[in-house]
Amino acid sequence: MTTPQLPVQPSPAAPTPAQRFQAGGWYFVLAILSVGFLAAIPFWHAAVRLGRRQVRTLVLAYTVADVYLVVLMAMTPHRPDGSSANETLSTIGAFSALFVVVLACIQLRSLRREVYGGHGVVAAHADPAVARALAARSRREDTRQLLDRDPALRRELGIGRPDLGRGYDDGGLIDINTAPAEVIARVCDIEPGYADAIVAGRTARGGTWFNIGELLVDVPLPPHVQEQLRERAVF
Repeated sequence: MTTPQLPVQPSPAAPTPAQRFQAGGWYFVLAILSVGFLAAIPFWHAAVRLGRRQVRTLVLAYTVADVYLVVLMAMTPHRPDGSSANETLSTIGAFSALFVVVLACIQLRSLRREVYGGHGVVAAHADPAVARALAARSRREDTRQLLDRDPALRRELGIGRPDLGRGYDDGGLIDINTAPAEVIARVCDIEPGYADAIVAGRTARGGTWFNIGELLVDVPLPPHVQEQLRERAVF
């Protein structure tokens, strides 16, 4: 009796160069071919897609770097034949451009995966779970900006207090100075004991922390709890 042979599943086709380019490969092409002068553009694109404060910080840094390269090039005198008349400035400019290109390519590797997915073809946000997580993170950033402009809206909208049922979607923030321990534990997805310690520290302090640094000085917490609080706490 012969054993039936199972059909061999074909391996997925490797992405073509055009697909790789469209799925984030242009990040590296632009940074390299522009010799760093347009390195900020891929970071602008990633910042819009991901909506994260850390990426916006990179946008600012690379925009400043691009302006620096342009100014340095403008300051470098040239002879009539196009060659540099100041070897020192030319050398500084060349090394600066190389540094910007190399550093940009290193940092763009992870950003490309976040924006376009691990294989560089399917966008990460095509996964509904990823899309929801990114949308919630963007909502939290938008809400923090709203609070910066108008802090009085916190109480009216119930920002950071889902237990009050005000109906405003803040993306999963928690008002660390007023929320009950069980709400802190649920929103931040941390163990109830740590939430109890936060409330106890808040009570001992008198009810108000002004930032995450003050909280962590008063209440020793493990790294995973600190990370959740940095992501979700408002003060």
